[in-house]
Amino acid sequence: MTDNQFLAIINKIAAENRLRLPLPEQSAFSPVEISTEALAAWASFLENCVKRGVKLADERWSRVVIKNDKPATVFALDGTRGAAPDPDFRIGLHLLMRILEKDPSR
Repeated sequence: MTDNQFLAIINKIAAENRLRLPLPEQSAFSPVEISTEALAAWASFLENCVKRGVKLADERWSRVVIKNDKPATVFALDGTRGAAPDPDFRIGLHLLMRILEKDPSR
């Protein structure tokens, strides 16, 4: 799957569901906080990505940035390759994948 196909799929899912995916909020004095509603929105989005053939282990996830969020979230890939800009990203993504794997409805 090319970068353009990858982006087309994830952007189509966001547009079809009119998703405005919230970003975790972080201040200098507190850790990242995310509401259960925001976590559920991201989990649903990622589940739809997997159903359409986008692997959660795809290295491009580490380069995904939000380009715009109106009327729905629009994603792009930043130009850098290599390590994710946020070292906690892969840990959070791994934990979410484990939760989805244990979902009895799947």
